[in-house]
Amino acid sequence: MKYFILLQAFLVCATAGLDGSLLENVDFPGSDIERILAPDAECCQIYCTAHFRCTFFTFVLKHPNVQSYSCFLKYTSNGLPIQRNTLANVVSGFRLSTVDPNKHSCFRKTYKDVDFLGSDIRALIRENPTECQDSCTDSPDCQFFTYVTEQYNRAPELRKMCFQKFATKLPSPPVINILGNVVSGFSPRDCYDSTCDSSCPEFLIPNIDFPGNDFEQVLAPDAEYCQLICSNHPRCQYFTFVTADWTADNRKFFCYLKSSATMPPSINRLNNVVSGFSLRSFGIKRRCSDHIFKGLDFPGNDRGVVKANSYQQCQQLCKEDTLCQFFTYVNGDYSNVAQRKDCYTKSVIALPQPPQINDLKDVVSGFSRIQLEDSATG
Repeated sequence: MKYFILLQAFLVCATAGLDGSLLENVDFPGSDIERILAPDAECCQIYCTAHFRCTFFTFVLKHPNVQSYSCFLKYTSNGLPIQRNTLANVVSGFRLSTVDPNKHSCFRKTYKDVDFLGSDIRALIRENPTECQDSCTDSPDCQFFTYVTEQYNRAPELRKMCFQKFATKLPSPPVINILGNVVSGFSPRDCYDSTCDSSCPEFLIPNIDFPGNDFEQVLAPDAEYCQLICSNHPRCQYFTFVTADWTADNRKFFCYLKSSATMPPSINRLNNVVSGFSLRSFGIKRRCSDHIFKGLDFPGNDRGVVKANSYQQCQQLCKEDTLCQFFTYVNGDYSNVAQRKDCYTKSVIALPQPPQINDLKDVVSGFSRIQLEDSATG
């Protein structure tokens, strides 16, 4: 009877928080799959829910050896932590059954004395944090913001400045490999395209490098998708893409997003790269890609795997899954017979994520409300 009571007590402790509640001063050590930044534990929980693999998490507010606002995403096969320890200034919990930012307050409230550092796209004068958030919501390019209050003393000239910010919006596979008899692509969900006449190919310039002025780099399967990422980033003016034929180092599929105060960019001749400009400059709007990439594998980030009769069917399955962003399909000639006709649906966290979060007195940070409504319905 004693052992039965102990077992019951263990199960209660192990599964506490599975209802979505947050466990203060509780650490789930180990089992980490990724560390990201979040402004609070509730946002950390939503990021965990949006992650393709995360089953539970630990959020660190203050710790001498760990960066503040660290959100450790974790995974075990049974969905339960291996250990549970008491630790001050951390919060742990489990993924939610579904992710809907509109149902959670972390993306709607503001954070006092918290700075979302970097990723600025513009600065405006606003009277208070509410006006700053409203202006961010009214701007389709703004995902989050930091507002400098009247009490800020480090640089008085920045008082009442509302810094609108943006992070890369389109999904970028974290790994791209060359692999025969597989096909990869993106979900064509919610595509829109303006008329693109015969001049469009002239926007891509082979064997030309635009050196320097990089502000971000991501992976892209081809130059067209690199251009698409650039065109959807309000700060990006032009780009350089490193093709699959590049042999000098391991930078195949690197997409360098670039911006400078002076145009046009510098030009160098360089084999196996492609450069070009943001389509926004030409009034062309394009949000997604229905291109198919034969012989490319997007490994990892699997949401699930099912059998499909064709890559078209696999792409349709990805389109029907609201959290699927890209896929890899294994065709019928693949060497591993067991994997033939496997359709791997994949995703990355699509919710807005500030790249840096720091304590800073007399500033206020927060998110755009409209961006969250788009994320929840898209």
